[in-house]
Amino acid sequence: MTASEKVAYLKGLAEGLGISDGTAEGKLMLAMIDVLESLADDVEDLEANAADLSDSIDDLGEDMAYLEDLCLEDMDDEDEDECDGECESCCGCGDEIEYEVTCPQCGEVITVYDDDLDFGSIRCPECDAELEFDLDDEDDDEDDD
Repeated sequence: MTASEKVAYLKGLAEGLGISDGTAEGKLMLAMIDVLESLADDVEDLEANAADLSDSIDDLGEDMAYLEDLCLEDMDDEDEDECDGECESCCGCGDEIEYEVTCPQCGEVITVYDDDLDFGSIRCPECDAELEFDLDDEDDDEDDD
């Protein structure tokens, strides 16, 4: 039995018992039944809103699961297409020029890429020594040709 049905029962009971607003007690009882009726209506509205929100949350969960599946499929596809770095024409990764440099401090062999040379120096990952590159000699050799 819902709250509204219980309040309707109380209203009928009050009428059946002949409770009227002619006495102080009757006025109080009828006023309390009116308050209960108002509260029961509010509770029904809240339950309806909660049901709507629950449905919306379920819909959002389904949408999120769909998007997650799409994203994970894309990530899986990207993993399969990852390059091993030894190709020449598929993705252009073999186009980057790299140099092997030996650190004069610790003897660590470091791979330096052409883009790294633009900074003029790098730090050795092993001993943190600064390795400087002078590209002026290389430019002079190209100008002589």
